Amino acid sequence: MRIEKASTKDLDEIYEIELECFRDEAYSRWLYRWLLKDKKTIFLKAVVDGRIAGFAVARVEKKVLDRDLIGRIYTLNVRRDFRRMGIGKELMKALERELERRGCRKIVLEVSVENIPAINLYKSLGYRIEKRIKWYYGPRRDAYRAVKQISRG
Repeated sequence: MRIEKASTKDLDEIYEIELECFRDEAYSRWLYRWLLKDKKTIFLKAVVDGRIAGFAVARVEKKVLDRDLIGRIYTLNVRRDFRRMGIGKELMKALERELERRGCRKIVLEVSVENIPAINLYKSLGYRIEKRIKWYYGPRRDAYRAVKQISRG
């Protein structure tokens, strides 16, 4: 497995994986095209045997009040036939390294309260659940906000 920066030439395969993972709740193809071109976005892919097995997207954001840079994880997607092989964990670690390199002090993400495998992955990487957000994904579809400190300063 190789972790590499994704590019717009990967868009078709990336969007295919997005639809496999999230179906009706998938981000739009337009959004992925924009994220792939945005300078503040970190868009990584995991390649196994010439195929994209998964991808992860984060973005550097600035907190308004204290001006610290934070990293926000937008999504982590792994094809069904590549799950439980450590690909998601390696993508997350690579995102964390890059966010820290870019000056972020903490990382924030949201995850469905029903997505137990993802919650367990994030906890194993040191994320802590900060709060529950009602209806984050729509009616009666709550999320947890999870946070991880990645540098001290």
